Amino acid sequence: MQNANTAPDVPRILATVDSRHYAIDRLLEPVRWLFRITSLTVLAVMVSLPFIQVVLREIFSRPIVGVEELTRFMLICSVFLALPYVVAAGANIRMEELVAMLPERVLRMLKVLTGATAAATFAVMAFASLVAIRSNLDNATPTLGIPYWIFLGAAFASFTMTAIECAVQLLKVLQNRPLYITFPMEEEPPADFDPVAEQRS
Repeated sequence: MQNANTAPDVPRILATVDSRHYAIDRLLEPVRWLFRITSLTVLAVMVSLPFIQVVLREIFSRPIVGVEELTRFMLICSVFLALPYVVAAGANIRMEELVAMLPERVLRMLKVLTGATAAATFAVMAFASLVAIRSNLDNATPTLGIPYWIFLGAAFASFTMTAIECAVQLLKVLQNRPLYITFPMEEEPPADFDPVAEQRS
């Protein structure tokens, strides 16, 4: 199955499919949704905090202590939590126009190499995050006292899930399946879609 928006000359393994198309994607979908919703929530809070701080400081003259520190914390966590979804959806920078010009066999070998090294690298980073958590259980941020293990916990969860996503992509390459997934509501409408006619019906 190939995404309708993928050009005919783009290799199959660079295409995207619905997140429920393959059994392994259906298995991972609840975890992907958890990461996605959590990252969006953290991002919304991160954007709201500076606005609230400006209103409280400029209008009520009662700023909240430590908002800047909390905003930095949210920024770090939002980046970590969004990473697995970016990898699974193929939303990272891939120079797809150049990659698609490669012969199918060469591209497949590169994808196997990339998937294996990425899965191993993120697994090592997850283990390093776990070691860092054990070494920083008593440390916290200076103003709000946010424990460092929360920062590092977000990194551990992110790197672990990203390693799993890379391993899944490696398996898909070996099975000659499309690598990347998209959630159903993210799919582009058909070329003949008429929103005005849709509203009238």
